[in-house]
Amino acid sequence: MSQEYIQQLPEPILLKIFHYCSYKTLGYASVVCRKWHRIAYDQSLWREADLRGLDLTMRGCLTLIDRISPNVITMNLNGCALTVAFIATVAEKCIHLRTLSLQGAHFTDLTHNFHLGNHSFPRLENLDLRFLYGDDCKVFTSVLKQLRGLQCLGMDNVSSPIELEKTFANLNSLRIVHCQNCSSFKDTHIYILANCCPALESLCLTGCIYVTGTSFPRLLTQCRSLQTLLLSCTRLRNQNLLRTDWSRTTITELDISYCYGIAETGLMEMLPRLTSMRYLQLSFCGWGRALSDQVMNVMSENQYKNLQTLDIHSSFNITGEMLCRFVRKCPALNTLCVGSAITSNEELELLLQSLPNLKNFYITKQATIKTETVFACMKNFCQHIKTLALYNFYAINKCRVEEAMVELVLACKSLRVLCIRGTNVPLRTELATMAIKVKKVAKRDDLEISRKPHFLLSGAKVCLDNVMRCSTLPI
Repeated sequence: MSQEYIQQLPEPILLKIFHYCSYKTLGYASVVCRKWHRIAYDQSLWREADLRGLDLTMRGCLTLIDRISPNVITMNLNGCALTVAFIATVAEKCIHLRTLSLQGAHFTDLTHNFHLGNHSFPRLENLDLRFLYGDDCKVFTSVLKQLRGLQCLGMDNVSSPIELEKTFANLNSLRIVHCQNCSSFKDTHIYILANCCPALESLCLTGCIYVTGTSFPRLLTQCRSLQTLLLSCTRLRNQNLLRTDWSRTTITELDISYCYGIAETGLMEMLPRLTSMRYLQLSFCGWGRALSDQVMNVMSENQYKNLQTLDIHSSFNITGEMLCRFVRKCPALNTLCVGSAITSNEELELLLQSLPNLKNFYITKQATIKTETVFACMKNFCQHIKTLALYNFYAINKCRVEEAMVELVLACKSLRVLCIRGTNVPLRTELATMAIKVKKVAKRDDLEISRKPHFLLSGAKVCLDNVMRCSTLPI
């Protein structure tokens, strides 16, 4: 397209084209000519300012904020290099800013006497401070208690328990709290949240090692809207689960994976009462011994009509027979991580026959299950599969495995990810190489051969990540 033709394009057409440009590209476009400069700073282009990874320490960045401040509603500064002047300008002038993400951002000129003003971020509703460390984090945590309209908050590096208490006591509108790996977070803070934040819907305390669950009775009594409880790698105690009334909760998303203090009796008290769950993560709960056939037998007496995601990886007290019985009570189940619970071809076939809508499946190799059998069962019973993750499965009978893999990728048109992992590197590599060959033969360029872990399965919906993702348009 010639330069003369581009110059003749009407401004509305140019504006539509500019909507597809990154913000870095818009900066380049703004210096081409006056016309492009005017269009590049059109308010419709700057309502969601995604500046991820940029160096924002140059003086020209202050001019940028001056220009876009009346219009910007969402700002993503993840991984950015910042100056105190830049963030002070954003805090003061972006008066309509509702969502601010600062994951991994850092200051280049921070001094100990710098503080944000008392009227910073007057309309802020969503704030993500994860992966901010030391004094960089303190710049924002020091003003948290005055952000009375804040609804969603993420942080992981608050060293002062008193600072956390003040924050939660003043932010009565909080709906989503994400405090992953926060060493200062304790059960007393859950108690404060319960008393001060009645609208709480989601609480993520993954990796908060001083959380034991003593405040759960208060939390579930006061926060009637609580839907999501993510407690992986905390030190939950079994007795605290036993003394909590789980029958009156509205919890639909629960993660208690890698909680070593939980026993079978705790799960027996808890899980049969949470029949409205959508997402349940139980990997290695109680050292892999808490979830048992007895627990699943009691759960099987109920219907789990809404359960979509179930992860029981590294659960060693479950038989394939009991798992098959339970999944029949879960008609909406589309994501399943079974680990090593299935131990025979017959159990695998029986399981997958019960899951015609399965989209994501993760399984660990057992001695009697052949790789080609997994492919054949998926092709026969789960043609809507999108992600298939195999651990320690190899191509022992190369001809049969390759033939079954070809049939799988041809039959399952929705398959997008084939994840191959294992401890035997040569055999794992051999199977992955075969998969790449099959991908070409079957002309499935849309199929990804991956080594990512099974965490590629879908997670909780009511969480900070989803709020920030929906608030920020991708570049």
